[in-house]
Amino acid sequence: MTDAYNEGDALIRYLNELQPLKKEITDLGKKATFKIAMRKNEILANASHICEDCLFFIVKGLVRAFIFDEGRDITARFINEHHLMGTIRNHGTVIPTYQEHYQALEESELLILPYRFIDDMYEQFPETNILARKLLAIHYHLSQERSVLSRIPSAEIRYKQFKTGYSTINSRVPLKFLASYLGMRVETLSRIRKKEKLQAKA
Repeated sequence: MTDAYNEGDALIRYLNELQPLKKEITDLGKKATFKIAMRKNEILANASHICEDCLFFIVKGLVRAFIFDEGRDITARFINEHHLMGTIRNHGTVIPTYQEHYQALEESELLILPYRFIDDMYEQFPETNILARKLLAIHYHLSQERSVLSRIPSAEIRYKQFKTGYSTINSRVPLKFLASYLGMRVETLSRIRKKEKLQAKA
């Protein structure tokens, strides 16, 4: 682990684009955050040893979130640069149905943002509550998109929809993890990609 240094500027820029923040808030934010590095394929199986209750902001790299169900590793989502990841707290549900784990698909750098700092900001600076609502709206929209994608019956259309919605990371995701995310066999995804290439050449 290292201090955040200027890496915190990426987080500040991202938040300021959503809701302009006072310098006092951004200065406190830089002090409260710290950075960790993840090697390619490294798994952050239990984030509690880093931060008991926190969010992650990806400065660089690509991370997949996954769960285990009856011994199966199921990819739940992908998170790339300048996006937040972590469990959104729900005070009505103490224990989540599934525990999310994280794996770096590339060399990655993450900023850690403790929830205790977030809670303090809500109390001290009312404008941060506006920011929180905007962030919640973004994550709700992304959740809706994932929900719709998972319900498309055609494997080929699911893949095409993923390519459209996630064009910046499509080529960065290993085949087996993408197949898992899209709910299809690796062989099926390979066949769809091969067909697509042949059509492009025709």
